[in-house]
Amino acid sequence: MKAAARRFTARAGLQRGLAALEFVFVFPVLFAIFYAIVSYGLIIATQQTLTLAAAEGARAALRYPANPSSVADSISKRVATACSVAKLQLQAFKGGLGTQGACASSGTAHGVYVANAVCPYAGSGTAQCVTVTIRYDYTANQLVPNLPGGLLPMPPALQATAVVQINPEYVL
Repeated sequence: MKAAARRFTARAGLQRGLAALEFVFVFPVLFAIFYAIVSYGLIIATQQTLTLAAAEGARAALRYPANPSSVADSISKRVATACSVAKLQLQAFKGGLGTQGACASSGTAHGVYVANAVCPYAGSGTAQCVTVTIRYDYTANQLVPNLPGGLLPMPPALQATAVVQINPEYVL
């Protein structure tokens, strides 16, 4: 009996550090998977927020402006409304959206851009399309820092665009 117990404890002595060694090999893989889930989950949530803000801004352009004097005045009021609503939706992301105060009609910098253009219309005439584009600088304003060595590829920027078509019969 004592000999069997001695053999069992001798084998257990050989196995003593094996669990720690297995942990050393498994932990980095599990940590990288967990970190990727959190990082990409936040990127997807941010992209969804940008898309929602662009859609809300474009939707705001569909509302009737107060007392427009002309078609151009109506469109400019709609563009201004789209800009203010999109920016209101993005108050938490000020750092990555640039420092511009007013919405520009186009550009490559990060921020909120609202543009209008003539677009084809199924009925008679042409319609006005209002495009809301939002660009977020993810490289400079990461929500979660990247792993050392660049193990997880992150996007340099996030962008969302929404377009609405304003019926020419209802511009004024």
